[in-house]
Amino acid sequence: MATRSSGRGPSDADHEQTDDREPLTRHRILVQAIALADDGGVEALSMRKLASALGYEVMSLYNHVANKGDLLEGMLDEVYGELQPIPDERGWKQGVIDLAVHTHDVLLRHRWAAPLIPHCFPGPNRFGHAERLLELLTLGGFDDDLRDLGYHAVTLHIAGFTQQQLSYSLSDDEWESGMARFHREVTTDRFPLMIDHVRYHTERDHRPEGRPDEFRFVLDLIVDGLERRRDGPTAAQ
Repeated sequence: MATRSSGRGPSDADHEQTDDREPLTRHRILVQAIALADDGGVEALSMRKLASALGYEVMSLYNHVANKGDLLEGMLDEVYGELQPIPDERGWKQGVIDLAVHTHDVLLRHRWAAPLIPHCFPGPNRFGHAERLLELLTLGGFDDDLRDLGYHAVTLHIAGFTQQQLSYSLSDDEWESGMARFHREVTTDRFPLMIDHVRYHTERDHRPEGRPDEFRFVLDLIVDGLERRRDGPTAAQ
């Protein structure tokens, strides 16, 4: 006697018994999600698109990530896992500079990541990054409030500078349109110093030595200022 079909198609569990797909892991899901976000931004990243890229159904993802928020937190922490260790031999000052510059470079490679920093609870890699920065400042003889203020100065510089740098990345058309409006609306009689300042941007390609590294320029001000504050007359009070 014929039996009624249940109407259910083959599940992922059934496929996993019969095909040779690479098994899903949280790490594999995060790596694929990062690749999709690098290509199209987190706005275009969906669980459905991610599952399709991995060759699985959407529900299979939820065995490894709780929801979209958990996915984004994991992706950001995976990005921080790309950072190389900073040895003590570099010294506190060069160590802080190396850590900040490397972090800035990683966040520029993954343009979607920096805006997520304030919204994602840190995972082990981000906490490890924070711990290492505090260790380097402690190695430099900073303690109490100065260590914590230094930590905030460096981390806020990394995140804030990177986000602003990315938001100011303009296409050629946007740049030309903005400069045309600037020259129409900003006059020398009202804003002479601003007119002069804009030459810094418009003549940026004509310097033989190239454009100054502004991220490193501000970072040097921070670490030099911390050093002066540590060694200044108020340090002994």
